Amino acid sequence: MSITGFSYYFVIVGRSDNPLFELEYSTKGADRNLDHRYLTQFVAHAALDLVEEHSWTTPNMYLKCVDKFNEWFVTAFVGGNSRIKFLLLHNAPRIDENNIKNFFLEIYELYTKFSLNPLYVHHTPIQSKSFEKKSNNIAKKYLP
Repeated sequence: MSITGFSYYFVIVGRSDNPLFELEYSTKGADRNLDHRYLTQFVAHAALDLVEEHSWTTPNMYLKCVDKFNEWFVTAFVGGNSRIKFLLLHNAPRIDENNIKNFFLEIYELYTKFSLNPLYVHHTPIQSKSFEKKSNNIAKKYLP
């Protein structure tokens, strides 16, 4: 973990536990390397069972922090039908809970609007540059 910056890895996971969209975001001074990408993907995939467990215990879509691996915190949000899962891995030890919740709500709204597009085949990877740019802007807005 870098002293001056933080790293974030966001993934939207489909009903077959396949990644539909991935976003890596880091603040100024954070370490960026290929090993972190593989590690964050592994941690996110390993946390899916915990997300399933937590989604059965609460009626809320925002599940808060569901797992921690070394310095990585895994925060989750599930779609209305619990088939779509949104995971955010971050190494920021102190981050405002409202910022994370608002980040998830805006991303969920963006995903919902995108999935209403009749040309989008549900549960397939999102390759839209516009979706990526808007997601990046939302990350800049809420993640310190």
